[in-house]
Amino acid sequence: MRVLYLSRVRLNPYVDLLARGVETADPGIHAMQRPTLTWRRILLDRRWRILHLHWVEIQYAYGLTDHDRARQNLDILLRQLAHLQKQGRKIVYTVHNINHHEGQHPDLNQRANRWLFTHADAIHVHNRLAARQVKQRYGREQSVYAIPHGNYIGVYPNVIGRQQARERLQIPADHFVYLYLGQIRPYKGLDALIAAFLKNDMPDATLILAGQINDADCKRRLKRLAGEHPRIRLIPKFIPGDEIQTYCNAADICTLPYRDATTSGAALLAFSFGKPIIAPALGPFPELLGDQERGLLFHPEKDDLASTLARARNAALAQMGATALAFAQDRDWKTIGGQHARVYHHLLNNRP
Repeated sequence: MRVLYLSRVRLNPYVDLLARGVETADPGIHAMQRPTLTWRRILLDRRWRILHLHWVEIQYAYGLTDHDRARQNLDILLRQLAHLQKQGRKIVYTVHNINHHEGQHPDLNQRANRWLFTHADAIHVHNRLAARQVKQRYGREQSVYAIPHGNYIGVYPNVIGRQQARERLQIPADHFVYLYLGQIRPYKGLDALIAAFLKNDMPDATLILAGQINDADCKRRLKRLAGEHPRIRLIPKFIPGDEIQTYCNAADICTLPYRDATTSGAALLAFSFGKPIIAPALGPFPELLGDQERGLLFHPEKDDLASTLARARNAALAQMGATALAFAQDRDWKTIGGQHARVYHHLLNNRP
């Protein structure tokens, strides 16, 4: 069996990890990866039977695509998908985001979702809440599979300790360090995080915000909010894989103050380094944190992020971190790959 994984995401290794996990779990499956379906030879390649699609929104609107061009791209994509199904091929769609986070081309996002949630042969979600949202918003209930997000253990180096990491970042050894690490985008709420950090009087604490910012307005706003504050470190650049350990191992806790989320690879990254998280009580986070065993939840409608930052300083972070790491270890890609492989076999009416 050949499975074609379709994704234009380059920086997140999710699809590569999934493909390798599937192949490891089921050697009878061969994974192919492509960014788009625009190559005619891919469409005509009869070897693959299943298309596993990720992040549909950047299939038709990659970068700063204007609406007319995005609409034309979506027209082509949906025709291609319908044609593939007529050939007897199966389509699996992983729901990374139900809504486009920046609100770009909302009408096209709705149209793409309606088509996929109506016609895809299988829908993959990462948690029970996403399955409920798919049912409530689009009426899709059949062939919806909840398979969790895998971990990042071993994906990035993890050989330096806390002291060395802090020396590299020039952070005092006795400071309490809050970390946000990942792409910096408006919906991730870092403006609220800066405001909450400044609201607390914590002279022995440091806030690190590290990641690539593509939105110029967002970058200017965060720079203005952080100002020249000596204990806020805004690092607006892509963090290479071999440097991730420096930031994670320097931190006491990771902060994910999102305004919207369907799933969270950032939470699994933190857990993979044995770090608990602070996150809002929305989307996937209540399920990820359990009974706040792996971090602390705050309630955005109560505006209690600042108090949660302060509460973290007295929390049992070592125990939370150990529990978070164990949680991540249970989400290994071979196990997850095996669950996906069973879905593929079911679609092709083969015995698992």
